[in-house]
Amino acid sequence: MPNASSPQILIASAVFYPAIFGLVLPSRATPARLAKTREALSLVHCTLATVLAVICLRQHRSALFPPLPSAINSSQSTDGGRSRQSALPLIATRSSFANAITAFETGYLLSDSLILLYSVRLIRNTYSTTKSHPKLTGLNMRHLAYHHVGLSAALLYLQWYIYHGREKGVLVIIMMMLMNASSPFGTLRWWLINFDGSKKGRIAFATTAYLSAYALARVALVYVILNVWGRQTGVSALHAFRGLRWQCKLGTGTMGAVNTIWLIMGVASFVRRSRASDLVKKGK
Repeated sequence: MPNASSPQILIASAVFYPAIFGLVLPSRATPARLAKTREALSLVHCTLATVLAVICLRQHRSALFPPLPSAINSSQSTDGGRSRQSALPLIATRSSFANAITAFETGYLLSDSLILLYSVRLIRNTYSTTKSHPKLTGLNMRHLAYHHVGLSAALLYLQWYIYHGREKGVLVIIMMMLMNASSPFGTLRWWLINFDGSKKGRIAFATTAYLSAYALARVALVYVILNVWGRQTGVSALHAFRGLRWQCKLGTGTMGAVNTIWLIMGVASFVRRSRASDLVKKGK
């Protein structure tokens, strides 16, 4: 029987955010005001999505940490144990609450993609006619829009399975949504850089907080997910990764590698700027 609630939540979420964006934004908004409004909506959504994900995972903690690991000896299965892996609590557990959260996230990503693309066009048109507005740094709206388009496509594919009652691994998706936890720190840093740049100490503190949150929510979280998977199959996180289907292995490996590289680049840039600032102070 089709799951009718998820499409309704998706549509409501996709309509709600653009409606709020349009109501709050003035008719002739500057690029700065436009970016502020978008970032405010992002902050609210990411905070709410993180809280909902935590609540959902707490409700299903028995599926994440079952009393006894469902150890699988892949050598005894012609498909490497993958057919039985799909029956693990982490994969097989279904949840209407989790489905609703993924639909809510899908609607937001769809609407935010449109908002970002609209913002890119509006800002480009503004800069082509006037140079009176200072350019904002620390936020590439075009790249972020493409990123959200890709995530939207993947989650829409999941929604098709949810609608037909064939979803698997929805708790894994909910765990990945914990990555939203780093975004509010990034928004704070962005705001300080662009609108409170004279207070370098606050920017340094916000950058440290953001990089720490990013390390936990977007890098270490990948290991945590693999570790939970490994506990249920009776193997280590590394062996759990090796035992994934090639599609999952490619996606997980790419995500972990990209996030790790970005974190290293961010830390290196922060250290380099801090040293340059110290040298300037000593020169004075």
